[in-house]
Amino acid sequence: MYSGVMERVYVKEQEEAETPEFFQDLNLIQIVKELQEKRKEYDIRRLYLRYPKDYETVVYRHGIYREIRQKKLEEGLKNFSYKMREARKYEKLYRRADHEQQWRMYFFNQVSEYITGMFSLKEELLRASVESEGLSGLLEYVESFCGNPLWEECREEIDRIQEMLAGLRFGLSISGEDLKVTTELKEQYYFEYLKKLFPEKFTDKKGSYGILQDYLLSSPFATSEMLSYLEGAIVDMYRKTRPDFFDTLAKFYKRFEKIVEADVYRVEEELQFYLVFAEFQEEMENHGCVFCEPRVDRNGRFSVRQVYDIALARKNRWMEKEVVSNSVQYNESERFLIVTGPNQGGKTTFARSLGQAVYLAMMGLDVPAESAALPYFEGILTHFSVEESLESGRGKLKEELVRLQPMMQAEYGNQFVILNELFTTAATYDAFVMGQRVLKHFLEQGCLGVYVTHIAELTKACEGLVSLVALADERDHRKRTFRIVRKEAEGIGYAGDIVEKHRLGYEELRGRLKEGGIA
Repeated sequence: MYSGVMERVYVKEQEEAETPEFFQDLNLIQIVKELQEKRKEYDIRRLYLRYPKDYETVVYRHGIYREIRQKKLEEGLKNFSYKMREARKYEKLYRRADHEQQWRMYFFNQVSEYITGMFSLKEELLRASVESEGLSGLLEYVESFCGNPLWEECREEIDRIQEMLAGLRFGLSISGEDLKVTTELKEQYYFEYLKKLFPEKFTDKKGSYGILQDYLLSSPFATSEMLSYLEGAIVDMYRKTRPDFFDTLAKFYKRFEKIVEADVYRVEEELQFYLVFAEFQEEMENHGCVFCEPRVDRNGRFSVRQVYDIALARKNRWMEKEVVSNSVQYNESERFLIVTGPNQGGKTTFARSLGQAVYLAMMGLDVPAESAALPYFEGILTHFSVEESLESGRGKLKEELVRLQPMMQAEYGNQFVILNELFTTAATYDAFVMGQRVLKHFLEQGCLGVYVTHIAELTKACEGLVSLVALADERDHRKRTFRIVRKEAEGIGYAGDIVEKHRLGYEELRGRLKEGGIA
């Protein structure tokens, strides 16, 4: 049994995963929504909720994605996917059709697309000389089918029936209430007479008769998805003139009724996880964004160079705005980055970019950075500031504490933790004490993380912390550089700069109120 391209160990039934809170905090919902739009016929969202259950799975996925990208497998895999989608379409029609000859034809079409797709996939994987565990296993899995004598027989029979189908021709003659089906076709179609009488109805602007093809059927079964009573009667009459073809079709169904393996459909659907992100990544790279394959080690160091917020970069692409990236690494004894600095200086965006990089790396995909080396994380925990809950009647501080409670009570080990602007409504000393307690908890759990805060004292709250600062422009503090550097916390929020920039000072507001006749 082949495990698939998402997991190393085959799982028959996948549990329905809930959307984790960090999806909202890290703006991953936006990205997954866009990926879903690219593959509307698949449940892409479900694939992106399946966080890998172990380190080996992360390595397994990276091997697959690397080969898909490096060996230019996208087009071949997309062609395989197209064949499988067509096979599934015909399977649905085959199960719905009530006319015996039509459902047998739909079954033939399903098997034809399925077999053709599998043989083309085998050839594509062989051409690429795949080496990763996942794709090598897929090749072995496909070869086990394609090498089966029954499959070779089926492939030959498909070719024979396709040749017979191409030769199917019949004509209809109507005389009063009599309808006659014959294989003896006159030299000239009835439409030939019509186009002479009404040329404007059967020609395009260039005078071509190509539009006539719209009135010719590729086979007797191509009239509509479900044959009408009259269409079914015509096919039944035609069957008497070509019993050889219909008998062959009946034997094909009997011989190959169970040849389609549903697990192949599952594997094909899982391939979309890689293909849709490769498509998304290529679009971003075409607009100047960089990606890299991260190095993920079980106990490795955390180091990223020029990492950026992928959701913000996607948005800025349409606005032709610059995407600011930053670099950071955790040294041996460092466990938490404490980020302070000016308001609206890019602190939250920086924290979010680290979380996105961790998520994509753990999912087995490339990350938005020039380079990245990360340890393996069993999960991601986030806590971003929220507005007061009108429904619950709780204030902002109470709301934050309620959300923190399960995170503080559970035993979380080896997680990447992002805490953003906690306890902003509390007194400074209270916020420091609570923040220190939260940091100690996650440090004791063996977690790595980043804490965005306005409390500079937290940078020295306990061991294992390192101070980062968001820089303002040296010549004009009202301007933000969105650069994050290692630096001692300054404890300056530059809130006055924002007030001045947006003309929200006392005199400005008073003047506006007077203009509005309020004061």
